[in-house]
Amino acid sequence: MRSFAVAKNVLRRILGDARTMAMIIILPMFFVLLYGNSFSGSYNALSIIIVNDDNGLASVRTAEVGRVTIAVNLAQEFIAQLDPSIFRIESSDNPEAAAAQVGNDGVLASLVFSRSFSNAVVNEALIASGERLETLEGQTVTLLPSEPGEGSSTSMVIDDSNPLIAEAILSAFQSAFAQVLATQQTSITADALLDIRPLYDGEIRILDFTAPGIIGFAMTLITVLLTAMSVVRERTTGTLTRVLIAPVSAWEVTLGYTFAFSIIALFQAAELFLTSSLLFHVRFVGSLWIVALVILLFTITLQGIATLISTLAKNEAQAMQFVLFLVIPSIMISGVFWPLEAMPATIRPLSYVSPLTYANEALRDVMLTGAGIAEIRFELIILGGYALVMLLLAVLSMRRQAHTA
Repeated sequence: MRSFAVAKNVLRRILGDARTMAMIIILPMFFVLLYGNSFSGSYNALSIIIVNDDNGLASVRTAEVGRVTIAVNLAQEFIAQLDPSIFRIESSDNPEAAAAQVGNDGVLASLVFSRSFSNAVVNEALIASGERLETLEGQTVTLLPSEPGEGSSTSMVIDDSNPLIAEAILSAFQSAFAQVLATQQTSITADALLDIRPLYDGEIRILDFTAPGIIGFAMTLITVLLTAMSVVRERTTGTLTRVLIAPVSAWEVTLGYTFAFSIIALFQAAELFLTSSLLFHVRFVGSLWIVALVILLFTITLQGIATLISTLAKNEAQAMQFVLFLVIPSIMISGVFWPLEAMPATIRPLSYVSPLTYANEALRDVMLTGAGIAEIRFELIILGGYALVMLLLAVLSMRRQAHTA
């Protein structure tokens, strides 16, 4: 019975706290809705470049009238099979420039159809399936296989820094090729005609792709939780009050906390990167100093967020609830596991609000592709803006706590 009395008192305290009750009611539903919407989308607006040099003609032998030329336009049929809601197709007439563009400005793949593509497909189909009947200009003729090696394959360069997107592109291309080959009554596969050249030689694994985001998420959780809990603890024990009433400005207090927690965050980041590299051989081909810059800007942003949380929380338990409410969803919407390109339009705007999105993109570009400052300048500008705004808000938060001290 005493246990029931204790439980009753605990429940009374919880039910009497509006913030805690809001967390209890809203948090589970929020997570489920966010998870369901974030992971229920499909890829869209994937940028690819297509060079179509195919003349649309096939020269084949016949049993009745010798060699004939037929118009088939198979490259154009392939392009027509690509879903416009998935791909944003740009045309080009320069194969070398198209291939060089892959990996830049969001271009994910280039596909070059040679002049003899249609000829190659038709003759490969006849070689694989044998002769077949065809009606040409009202006359039925028997198409015969030509010598192997006529025509050339289609060349493709694909950015494989994101294995999930690369797999989706390859799957869509394979499906489109299957539709084209079905018109030729053949069992050959696209592999016989498609020469695939990964931009990074297929060295990037799913583990490599997700590692930067996981490290960023770990930094988010550790830094925000540690900062918020520390500030709340120092406020409830009176330590922060003594600091704020001393002849020290809110700027100086805030910068002091920022320096202290930045040192801790950089140490933890080094620990995470070192462990990932030694134990799991996570790919790292970029500059360590650029990664440190990204982590530093990201950490300042997180500390500002944590300071604001500490202002709202009455105690450490509430601080932890606020941290979970803000931090856990960030892993769902920041492209850590599920690419932003596959998120529904209703959820994607939330991704661009989360600092983890930009930290994840910057770390991923540096670690996986060796990107420099110029390549990630957009992410650095956003993170720098976040850091400045959050630092200013943290100062205002400290001033508010100083006035209430």
